[in-house]
Amino acid sequence: MPTFDDYEFDRGDHVEVDWRDGQGPLDTVVGTVTDISARGGEVIVSVEADDDQYSEGSIYGETHDCAPAWISRC
Repeated sequence: MPTFDDYEFDRGDHVEVDWRDGQGPLDTVVGTVTDISARGGEVIVSVEADDDQYSEGSIYGETHDCAPAWISRC
């Protein structure tokens, strides 16, 4: 099981996610790290997008699951 000890960010940190390889209209998602896990042998970091990232009624938003390499601290 992965832990935050292996990365330069921690649960609760405000981060930017390079979302160019993700699904949705944004190239960068700004939000808060909420969890870290492993799926299919890959480390996955969950980031809760800030409320102002998407327009009201958007089908996108909420939690974004991403690779640790996509994350940088704000």
